Amino acid sequence: MTRLDHLRQRLSSLLNAPDPLWPGGVFVLALLPRLIGLGARPFWLDEIFTLQRVSLSTPALVQDSFYNHHMPSFFLMLRPLLALGHPEFWLRVPSAVFGALAVTLVFVIARRIGGVGAGLLAALVLGLSPVALAFSQEARSYTLEMSLILVALYGIVRLAQDLPAACGPMLAPRARAGWLAYILGTGAALDVLGDGLPWLIAANLIGAVLLVQAPSRRGLLLNMLRADFVILLLCAPFYLMLELHQEKGFVKTLAWIPPLDLTRVWYSFGSVYFMRVADSVTFHLMALPSPALIWVIDTTLAVAVAVAGWRLRQRPAVLAVLGISLVFLPLLLTAISLWQPILLPRYILWSSAPFAILAGIGANALLEKWPPRTRGLAVAVGVGLLGLNAVSYYKAETKPRWDLAAQMLAEEMAPGDVLYLHDFYASKELKIYLPPDKLPVVLEDSKGDLAHAAQALSQGKRVWAVYGLAGQGSEKMEKQGYQENQAVLGQPTQVQNAGGRIVIVLYDPTAGQGCAPPAQGAAPSGCH
Repeated sequence: MTRLDHLRQRLSSLLNAPDPLWPGGVFVLALLPRLIGLGARPFWLDEIFTLQRVSLSTPALVQDSFYNHHMPSFFLMLRPLLALGHPEFWLRVPSAVFGALAVTLVFVIARRIGGVGAGLLAALVLGLSPVALAFSQEARSYTLEMSLILVALYGIVRLAQDLPAACGPMLAPRARAGWLAYILGTGAALDVLGDGLPWLIAANLIGAVLLVQAPSRRGLLLNMLRADFVILLLCAPFYLMLELHQEKGFVKTLAWIPPLDLTRVWYSFGSVYFMRVADSVTFHLMALPSPALIWVIDTTLAVAVAVAGWRLRQRPAVLAVLGISLVFLPLLLTAISLWQPILLPRYILWSSAPFAILAGIGANALLEKWPPRTRGLAVAVGVGLLGLNAVSYYKAETKPRWDLAAQMLAEEMAPGDVLYLHDFYASKELKIYLPPDKLPVVLEDSKGDLAHAAQALSQGKRVWAVYGLAGQGSEKMEKQGYQENQAVLGQPTQVQNAGGRIVIVLYDPTAGQGCAPPAQGAAPSGCH
């Protein structure tokens, strides 16, 4: 036996390994990239809200969650982790774990439909997706929501693969796992985040399509209605509490999202489906070192998804499940956004899973026709391309460095200085990262507007102006201010950068000539 034959034999035995070994191995491999630099990035505004909420007592946490249109379940889970210290790490650990679980569930679903090879390729796509990595390193509930919806999707896939059983008694052995996965996954997802409501609609749309193919339409319809009734019982108490205690209606909470345009559409679709690195704060995609690399990946993914659709045409029930779960959410939110902007990567995140499943099935179908040696080389190249693209995420400054800004202000501000924050919410960031003994000095006079800063200058006080976003806003909002405020505050004495996204400007009326502002569009740099 040659070495190549021995390698093929080992690979064949690996592909036929016992079922429990595969999901466990995929989970571990998916978790590793999610732990890289997990606590290195500072919190941004949404995570600051998480930190503040989990710091409350349990009754106050629950009340604050409902008041701000959130379910308390995820925050109650995080609360014990606060005692472990290093919140940037520990409060993100559950997101990393659930992100890895989502990859594992994608593997399980794709393997069930297209075999082990399809499962591994699908897991690879989601596992190294920059947007999936980003949400797996954020102290928010989106990967938990995604994992629970994938449990429900797994249940629907099982039912679609055995429609006669799906039409019979719900607790019959052949149907029990599918219905329980759908009911418990959907109910739990809705009890974590209201963003799961579109999944419930999509699931019922899938059920309506399956009725056409069902051997007993009445049986399947009754089972869907029973399942929806149980889901309603699981969720109704929480949504009643939400209705009674929320500060304002859901639509009013979306007023900060800018109007929909082609740039916003590509920002969401490009990051969720086509491996682009999305900025966590502004609504734009970050520049990549090798544009050619990402276009090769994008083309390959598009071809693989198309091949999967063609391959599954003879299994219309399964194709309906994956197709509707992929296209329904982005189409729905795009249509709604024509009236009320709502299309954002985090709201369509779970639809990246059926995209990855289809990509894995299609890629595996293509590779099956290739010689084994060529197939192995192609997989290795694919892993390398996706890995190189993922490195771009780790290198990017996706979150503003408010930790550095706080350190710089703590070192340089003196009692009596005035702090002008271009983004009002930046004070919440600074409160987290300022040393306790420096809080009174830095934030003593920090609530004034631009007119207040100009008045302080006229009184001979030093003014520190900080430009940078704490929460989400447009790229224009992030960059504006420094140039515009020169007419009011005059020539700056000192300009410094805290990372690549925050500018700290000192206006000292007692200093000399100062430094000139940068050319239009250029990044400010330190000057004295």
